[in-house]
Amino acid sequence: MPQLEQTEFFLSQLFWLVVLFVILFVVLTYFTLPKIRAFLNKRDTFINDHLSKQDDLIKKAETLINEYENKIIQAKQEADSIINNAKSQALEESGKLLKITEDKIKQQIKDTEDRINKEKEIALEDLDKEINASASLFIAKVTNQSSEEIKLS
Repeated sequence: MPQLEQTEFFLSQLFWLVVLFVILFVVLTYFTLPKIRAFLNKRDTFINDHLSKQDDLIKKAETLINEYENKIIQAKQEADSIINNAKSQALEESGKLLKITEDKIKQQIKDTEDRINKEKEIALEDLDKEINASASLFIAKVTNQSSEEIKLS
């Protein structure tokens, strides 16, 4: 049986194996591998570029965060100084208003005391006149004289 003969069959298969292997090696070496290497090199440069861009963006983000934090600190300090200034101004204004109000109250008290003293003097004068009139009437009735004839000083 010819299909069981190993020498010819083996040599024929070995020949075609070597021919196909050489063809495959040549195609891979000269056509496929350079394209794969070019693609890998392109991918490496793309990744390296993006990594360097990423590093730059991270550095920019860090500087922006630092600037933002510094601006927040400055804004807080400015707000504190504005609040402190407003408090001190409010205290000064309230002190001024309090002094003005106290002065007005003192002036009103003084004016009221002056009016009271004038009214008191008028009332005392009226009382003195009434007492004199009553006394002269009393004396006139007791002495049977007219009240116009009796003069009290």
